[in-house]
Amino acid sequence: MNGKDEIIKKRLYFEGLKQAIEMPLPEEAIRDVDEILQDDETEESIKETMRLWKEVTGPFDNAIVFVHNNRFLVEEKENIVNEGVEAVFMMPQEMFSVLRKLLRTTVMEFLSVLQIPSSAKAKLLDCVVSDDEDGFVSMMERISCDLTPLARLCSYCMDDSTTGAEMKGDDLTYYLDYMASRLHEEDGADNGKLLEAIKRWQPSAEVLDDDDSDEALDRYFSDYRHFLETDLATNLHYYWDWYDDFTLKERNLIDPILDNPLAKDLIDRIWEEYQNPNPKPSETFTLPDDFFGWQHKANSPKEYFYMDDAFKKKGVRTFVAFINWLADKGYIEDDNEVKALFAYRLTGRCRPKGKEQPTIEWRGKNNKPYELIYIIKSFSDRGDYKKMRLFFHGPEWVKDRDSSYANSADSEFKRQVEMYYPSICKSKK
Repeated sequence: MNGKDEIIKKRLYFEGLKQAIEMPLPEEAIRDVDEILQDDETEESIKETMRLWKEVTGPFDNAIVFVHNNRFLVEEKENIVNEGVEAVFMMPQEMFSVLRKLLRTTVMEFLSVLQIPSSAKAKLLDCVVSDDEDGFVSMMERISCDLTPLARLCSYCMDDSTTGAEMKGDDLTYYLDYMASRLHEEDGADNGKLLEAIKRWQPSAEVLDDDDSDEALDRYFSDYRHFLETDLATNLHYYWDWYDDFTLKERNLIDPILDNPLAKDLIDRIWEEYQNPNPKPSETFTLPDDFFGWQHKANSPKEYFYMDDAFKKKGVRTFVAFINWLADKGYIEDDNEVKALFAYRLTGRCRPKGKEQPTIEWRGKNNKPYELIYIIKSFSDRGDYKKMRLFFHGPEWVKDRDSSYANSADSEFKRQVEMYYPSICKSKK
């Protein structure tokens, strides 16, 4: 290949990368997303999730996948083809599905590993370029050579954000099964977290087929948001692990995606976790299964903040997970006794037996209790705000009980609360 051919190849490569970033979803899917975003009746949390998919996770996922499939795999082609002795089997239809998403030059590189005449490779290439699956399958079935090298390369390719974007009903849940099966085959903490996220998302996706209630929709988007965040973290870890292997021009195209204000708090949190992958494990904190059934024992009920019944219905496990999250993020001390005291305070009960500390230190953003006030306002069906100082100390109280930070559309805190209690805004409108 001469210098001119190499320049053309590079230009086509970067044009492909730009297109992958600019068109992160199929046109039909983008139209559906825009329709949701323009609907005044759509919950803000759902709109934010769709924007995250369209503006951040989709473009970033496509960029990482594009570079991995069209450059890294080509550079490692010989090592991948020759590694190990275990045969990799893929149906011709599966290989076609992978190849049709690759650059033409990448397809040529992949087909070059087959021990067949050049004319046969050219015909297979034409089938891929013209999207002729039947012709490709027919030729592959007639080829009398070992297809393992091509299957091995195809098996290393990642799926981008367009995969599954138009799937609905059973097709989507079957694809989630496929994703889960692939993660089972691989090791690593990131794969374990992504597998957990898929297992959490799939049941709500299945329920949504038969249940179009607001509650089912809230649960679906809450679980889907969790999956998007986990998927973004996985791809960010990959990007940061191999950052030096990405060219300057690739990074100049990819990095602006991560500057989106919509994901700033999220990416900062992922970066902190990336820098400190093995934090000190928290103590196990639990509450009795019948916790919400206990009688209130306070001498003066007005001094306590009673959770609305709608939140009690989410159950003890959700409440415990929420309190553990608050402690993990540093809003309250990560101590079992403090967490138990918080649970009692928020549900209107007297403090746990044997606990000496009567108040809880709340570590809010900018030393202000925006988030705490947001919780009290949202969870409580009756509570005396003037009594809040009796139970929490540390931050300065905000004039007029301002919770604007925690209530803002871009609030990471609010979104996390809604992950545990999706109906929180709807119940307080």
